[in-house]
Amino acid sequence: MAKEPDYTSNSLVRGLAILQCFDHQHPEMTLSEIAEAISVTSSAAYRFVVTLEREGYLSRVSNRYRLAPRVMDLGYRYLASLDVNEIARQPADRLRDETGFTVHVSVLDGTEIVYVHRSLSPSPMVSNVPVGSRLPAFSTTMGRVLLSDLPEAELDRRFSDYEFRSVSRAAPGSLEALKKLLAADRKRGYIAQGSHIAPGTYSIAAPLVGRDGHYVAAINLSGHEFNLHPDRMLVEKVKETAHAISAML
Repeated sequence: MAKEPDYTSNSLVRGLAILQCFDHQHPEMTLSEIAEAISVTSSAAYRFVVTLEREGYLSRVSNRYRLAPRVMDLGYRYLASLDVNEIARQPADRLRDETGFTVHVSVLDGTEIVYVHRSLSPSPMVSNVPVGSRLPAFSTTMGRVLLSDLPEAELDRRFSDYEFRSVSRAAPGSLEALKKLLAADRKRGYIAQGSHIAPGTYSIAAPLVGRDGHYVAAINLSGHEFNLHPDRMLVEKVKETAHAISAML
């Protein structure tokens, strides 16, 4: 049998091996330490390290190297590639069946949330936002949950020149007002309130957290305010479902 050709790129393998050298016990390494870790000469390691530094994956202080923020981008791209709607489907269906209310899952896209899953309640008094719908993040519970995970500089970037068109007096009318709400949202870990967009609708939202600790998506339980109230049992059910989904991400 003919031997299959080996298309492995040794340079790429070595470069990836360098990135994997760093961990909580080795947050910084010298060139000689990197060379020893991947079993190459210092001159060979230097070529790989210089390339990784130029591409933004390593940073250097004096003669020591550490991972640069761009490495995190690889993790975010992986998380973004996950089919969150598929992972969330069964837990969301269980939450709907246990409570009788509709369950939605959304992700953040710029200053909007995009609905990626819906477990529809059979109740005639139902909150029903179709998959694919986009709503302004600042005026929705799931949007606020997701925005609460962003650094202040990122909020400033996303909302630069943004026009806060509030359909409810309860919705924040400026970025500064939004930031105050987000600080409390993050500390609380969930949001329970009446809708700023659909009067008469109430929802409870919690984050879906990736392995790096950042929010990947959000889940909410929603229904008519006559039936859905922010009691501790419902809040805990939403949070428990969010934790169960997060464990699978």
